[in-house]
Amino acid sequence: MNNKLTKSYWGVESNGKFTDNNSKTLSIILPGIGYLLDKSYLDYSKQLCLQMGYDVLEIEYGFHITRAKFDPSKEFDILVSETINVIERSIIKDYDNIIIIGKSIGTCVQIMVNKHFRDKITKNIYISPIDKTVSLGITTNSLIITGSADPLLNSNNLTNIKETNGSNLLFIENANHALDIKDDVIKTIDALKEVLQAEKDFLEK
Repeated sequence: MNNKLTKSYWGVESNGKFTDNNSKTLSIILPGIGYLLDKSYLDYSKQLCLQMGYDVLEIEYGFHITRAKFDPSKEFDILVSETINVIERSIIKDYDNIIIIGKSIGTCVQIMVNKHFRDKITKNIYISPIDKTVSLGITTNSLIITGSADPLLNSNNLTNIKETNGSNLLFIENANHALDIKDDVIKTIDALKEVLQAEKDFLEK
């Protein structure tokens, strides 16, 4: 791995956290704005990928490190550019498969990363995509995970997701944007288990 750091727009050194499993498959994990890498769905998705023998690259955004406020309307393109730069510097070997797992705003970055790397990305998992994700164009050969109580995805875009060709949808009743089920810890944990099983099944195809 190239450990050379790059100065971020947010005033810190930017780099990804890479775990080498000596694999020919790389999983890239892109967090949300407030949903960081240590949150349950991303942390367990990472652990699943490691269990399956994949290399893992976790992206920590510059504004996460500095705890700065992020303005999507003004800074999204900067975020995309920095993420692509980190990925390019982190990949130093040829992979047979590259998988991206994104959460929330990370799913928007994910689409732009797909466009940049074109055919190099083989599978995508979109966790809690937002309206902007749909407007950017969800890629085929993907698993999309969303909840019925997510206020950041409107009904029209949910319909568009359901009609996306070449994608698999896991729809969790009563789950919010964090995929938590309000006032029901047990059902929230059940939803997490269901998501991880769906991810495993999708990745094994």
